[in-house]
Amino acid sequence: MDVQENESLKFRVKVTLRSTTPVVGIEINPGVSVSEGGSFTVRPYFCVFSWYREQITCYIHHTKFPTLQCMSCVELNVPVKESYYCSRECFIDSWAEHKKRHLNATETISRTSTDHDQQKGRKLRSCGSWRESGMLSWPEFGAGSWPEFGTSPWPEFGTWSLLHESEVLVEREGKIWFKVGSSKNYVPKVYDTGLRLRLECVAVDCSRGILSSPVNVTVTDPVIEFPAPPRPRSVVPIGCLQKSCNFHPQSSNYITFSILSYNILSDLYTIGKYDYCPSWALVWEYRCQNLLREIIKYNADILCLQEVQSNHFEIFFEPELKKCGYLALYKKRSNEVYTANQYTTDGCATFYRHDRFREITKYELEFDKMASSVVEALEPELRTEGSIRLKKDNVALIVMLETLANGCACDASQSRVCVANTHIHSSPELPYVKLYQVATLLDELEKIVQSQVPLIVCGDFNSHPQSDPHTFIVNGKLDPGKKSTDPYGIHQHLKLRHPLSLMQLRTDNYWGK
Repeated sequence: MDVQENESLKFRVKVTLRSTTPVVGIEINPGVSVSEGGSFTVRPYFCVFSWYREQITCYIHHTKFPTLQCMSCVELNVPVKESYYCSRECFIDSWAEHKKRHLNATETISRTSTDHDQQKGRKLRSCGSWRESGMLSWPEFGAGSWPEFGTSPWPEFGTWSLLHESEVLVEREGKIWFKVGSSKNYVPKVYDTGLRLRLECVAVDCSRGILSSPVNVTVTDPVIEFPAPPRPRSVVPIGCLQKSCNFHPQSSNYITFSILSYNILSDLYTIGKYDYCPSWALVWEYRCQNLLREIIKYNADILCLQEVQSNHFEIFFEPELKKCGYLALYKKRSNEVYTANQYTTDGCATFYRHDRFREITKYELEFDKMASSVVEALEPELRTEGSIRLKKDNVALIVMLETLANGCACDASQSRVCVANTHIHSSPELPYVKLYQVATLLDELEKIVQSQVPLIVCGDFNSHPQSDPHTFIVNGKLDPGKKSTDPYGIHQHLKLRHPLSLMQLRTDNYWGK
C-alpha cells in the first residue's frame, strides 16, 4: 500500500496490540484510533487493513522462494527456516537429512518436555507433514511415485500442503511479505508459527473517498504455538460438612447441588500489571477460552462469577454458558471506563441451570448509593472525606431460587435457596470500607431470608482470616475492642450483629447457612 505524505493526509492512525507475541488460534484484535489535527476526528472515515506474514527463502536453495512447508517441523519446534522448500523435488532430495531433524527433535521432546509434548513427538516421529493448497498423506519418501493430490492412503504419516499461489507478495523495506488477510482482526495459523506478522492500516475519508492518513505499520514478534493445556488446579477438599460444620438437614428429602465462586479477573485490571506473566497470556482472547473450559469442567449447578466485564458478559459468557444449559443474571458497577473504543465496566454474574432452578426474586445492591445514611451520621467535618471513602461502586447480586424436579417446582417450604454474589472493595488501605460493605450486605440478607430460607453467600471479599469482615461474617458479631482503625467513626453507625449463623465453606470465598 503506497501512500505518499501530502497535504490531504489529515488523519493519523494509531494501532495498539495488547501483546506483540501472537499465538496460533488466538484472534488478534488491535485497538485502532484515528485523530485529526491532534484531536480525535469526527469526520466520517473508515480504515483499510492488510495483514502480511514475513516470507523466507528455501532452506536448500537460498535464492528461491518456497512452495512447500513441512508442518511436522512446526509441530516439533524445529527452526522454522528449516521447514521451507522450493519444490517437491527439492524436499524429496533432502528427505534423508530432513528426517534426521525430526528424530532429533523428537528425542529432545522425550527428554525435556511435558506429557503433551511427548505425545506430539510420538505422533510425528515418522511422519512428514507439509502445507499445500489441500491435505495429503504419504509413506516414507524414496524412489516410489508421488501420490496423487487429494488422496490420503497412509493417514498415519501426517499431512502436507503447498503455499497458496493466490497469496499476494509485496516488498516492504527490502523484505518480502505474503498477504494473509484484509480484516481488522487476524487469527494466526499453524503455518505462521515462527514468523512475524505485519499489519498495515490506513484511514479513508468517506466524504472525499481518498486515502487520508499515512500508513500505520505494526510488526509483531514471531508467532508462537498454542501452549499445552494447563495442569488441573490442585483443589483443596473442605471435608464433610455434616461432621465439620454440624450441619443437619431439616428433612430426609433435602436436595443437593454444587456451586462455584470464581473471580475471573476483568481484562480492565490486567493492563500494565502482572509483569511476571507473559503478555500473550493476559490477552482476553486467550484467557476467555481457558476460563470457559475450566468453568464448564467444574460442572456446577450454580456459578457466581466476579469481575465479569459488561461487554464480555453480553458477547461471550451469557451466550456460551447458555449453550451449556445456564440462565444468567448480571449486575454491573456504575462507573464505566473507556477502553478499546468503548465504555465498559465489570460486575457480578450469577448463572444457574435452568433444569434445576427457577428464579423467584432478584435483588441488586449498590453500596455507594446505600452509604448516604452512614455519611450523614458522621461528624460534619468528616462527611466530605467519609463520603469519598465510602462511596465505592462495588455491588452485590442476590437471587432467590426455587429448585425443580423433572421441570416442576418442589415443595415451596423446602425447595428455596437464596444465593448472594458480591465483590467487596479491594484496597488494603480501607478496611473500614470493606466492613461497611459486608455489614450492609448481611443486613439486607437478614431482611430477605428472615431465617426461613437457606442462604449461600459467595464472592471475593478481599479480606484475610481474622480481619474485621471475616470475623463479623463467621462470628455474627464484632466486639468493639477488636475493630481495626476507624478514622472517620464509621463503625459506630453500622449494625455489627447478625443472626445468620453462616458456616465457612472455604476461606475468603463463600459462606453457607
